[in-house]
Amino acid sequence: MKPAVLARLIKLVLCLKDIGAPDSGENACNNLERRDLTLPSGGSYHLFMPVSPIGVTVIAAHGVTVYGNNDVRILQFARALTACGVVCVLPDLHHIANGCFRTKDLDLIGELINAYQQSPTNHLGLIGFSYSGSYVLTAAANKEFADKVTSVTSFGACYSMAESFAVSETFKAVPETDLEWDKYIHFSVMGVHRFGREMGIPADTAAECETLLRDYCSNYSIEYKRQFFLSRLASYDPIGYFRMKVRQDALDELSPKGRLAGVTCKVSLIHGSNDHMIPASESEKIYAELKKAGLAACSRLLVTDLLGHVHPGQIRPFELLRFMKSLRLLIE
Repeated sequence: MKPAVLARLIKLVLCLKDIGAPDSGENACNNLERRDLTLPSGGSYHLFMPVSPIGVTVIAAHGVTVYGNNDVRILQFARALTACGVVCVLPDLHHIANGCFRTKDLDLIGELINAYQQSPTNHLGLIGFSYSGSYVLTAAANKEFADKVTSVTSFGACYSMAESFAVSETFKAVPETDLEWDKYIHFSVMGVHRFGREMGIPADTAAECETLLRDYCSNYSIEYKRQFFLSRLASYDPIGYFRMKVRQDALDELSPKGRLAGVTCKVSLIHGSNDHMIPASESEKIYAELKKAGLAACSRLLVTDLLGHVHPGQIRPFELLRFMKSLRLLIE
């Protein structure tokens, strides 16, 4: 590994360790941030420009978060990249931000690929978190975009969203472990967010659900979430309603399953071994299809306990080294 690449990787990891902490905006002062830029389609995005670009642009797609591309974690991630010389584009994926799975979000990613496509002096990478990891893989496999993308890095991607939601229907009537409860309650409050009025959820309860959902992964203990669900939502069965309605979304069209032979770039799959929202087996299936398509040489899979779904896990030196290698595509 070239010394310059190693130095950037170390700097990136040092910046990433503070993601999710209170935002000081420390890394913003040395970079140009342009918010709410508009594309011809009307879609919007943020643009983060480093002082000294290294010739790499990445489009980073956020996952299911009601804050969309203003989620403090995705902003901090963009600033970490720009601190290493990477131009970062953050699309506003309006639908997935609200727990909806629509192809318009994928169209926006495609429009940005065309707008920032690679040149001989600039590489274009895609990054996706959670279900948006599926989106960027699907985009990279599309023949319209395949030769414009030089790398894909996904964190906790889903192989088949339709199958994943079908599996969620096997949830126990009453969850047993804390991890089972956490996923169960998250799906429930997302159901209220999307369909609360249809379900007849009282306005004050719906408002409390919104407050919980906004910082679901950060500010609340599992015991608080469990008591909230049992006291306010259990009688409405919001998770059953959500699972029924989500089957009407474009789940197959947004999934990489069966499409990965169209990928022509390098791929790095990173998945938390303890991810209880989207299990690591999903990335393992993606990697298996890439290998079957003859793409093993340019693909990498890391299943690590450094990550959960969004939270960092226990830091171990050897595991950290593997993680750094998996991030290499972002800054090289």
